[in-house]
Amino acid sequence: MLGAPAVVGADPHRTPRAKSLELLVYLAVHDGAASSEAILDDLLPDAPTSKAAGRLYTYVSGLRAVLRHAGRSAGHITHPDHRYILNRDLLDIDCGVRTAIRDAAQATDPHTRAAALRRAVEAYTGPLADACDYEWIEPYREAIRQEALDAHLALAHALTGQPAQQLAVLDAAITPNPYHEALYQAAMRARADLGDVEGIRMLRRTLARRLNDIDAEPSDDTLALADRLIADLRRHSNASGNPRLLNTEGGAG
Repeated sequence: MLGAPAVVGADPHRTPRAKSLELLVYLAVHDGAASSEAILDDLLPDAPTSKAAGRLYTYVSGLRAVLRHAGRSAGHITHPDHRYILNRDLLDIDCGVRTAIRDAAQATDPHTRAAALRRAVEAYTGPLADACDYEWIEPYREAIRQEALDAHLALAHALTGQPAQQLAVLDAAITPNPYHEALYQAAMRARADLGDVEGIRMLRRTLARRLNDIDAEPSDDTLALADRLIADLRRHSNASGNPRLLNTEGGAG
């Protein structure tokens, strides 16, 4: 459901009602189930009470018709106890970030957990239903964005000892989260593991420039971390008698 929502396999000549598609997104972000009352409050807040339930039934019927023509079996949307429920055995609702994060949380083996986190990172391709301006969606869009960001940080931590791979994960996360200092701090540590003084400086400059765009500044903790990592690398270089320090261009700038 990241990006523009769509029903895979639907008849291209049968465009679903906008509200029917919105209902599908709504149910998906609610783990496949929501009460009729909640749906009416969020999707039809301004509809007259006497007409709201009938309109909702029309949108449900339209969604069922689209799913039928997409080759789905009967019973994909049920309505027990004043709730609408998607049948997860018949429908594959693409919200892979959350599914992968749940798998990671349940994993006891580090390799299994890292694999699940990587799936979560790869599943996040952009904001939830980015092409839609549903009035109710922003908290869910932000929650999934935050979950994806946390997955990037967790995966980077799981890749400790593999700084090049860490940087690939962190640089990918910095692009959609340009003001999140924890990402820059983790990237600075990875750069330090590579002996990359200039990379640390670049991250510090990039963060300062981007925060300046929103009238903010890097925290004292981030600045102190950058200074400490650079000083440690210099001491190590002097102690080893090897003055060579890497000077690479990173992907966050």
